[in-house]
Amino acid sequence: MTDRPFRDDYQRWLDAQPPNARSMQAAPGTAAPGTATVREPPATLPFGGYVVWFHESDTYLDIRFDHHRFEIVTQQVPDAREAFVFESFDAAYGHALDVGEHCLILFAEAEGMPVNVVG
Repeated sequence: MTDRPFRDDYQRWLDAQPPNARSMQAAPGTAAPGTATVREPPATLPFGGYVVWFHESDTYLDIRFDHHRFEIVTQQVPDAREAFVFESFDAAYGHALDVGEHCLILFAEAEGMPVNVVG
């Protein structure tokens, strides 16, 4: 098992969930008293894999090679179809540690499958 530090963003998201999230019918985006409100993740993704989602701005992490600057560029994109898809949790986790904005790691097994917050 890989030893990784627990991400504060993920803990904040966990704390914002109702105690029995599956059995309670809470309004989307609501939180228990004293916890930060965190936007609900998208219900599905247009592909399977791991993505880094910035919940405050509702954008996704994209990583591309810029041929004009001859370097790898990371940016935030508004559409999940433009997001960089990681094949492993560890790869997404590593990039999530490097970003400056609060983010969560989302996972979908395949296109149109439900999204899970995994980190």
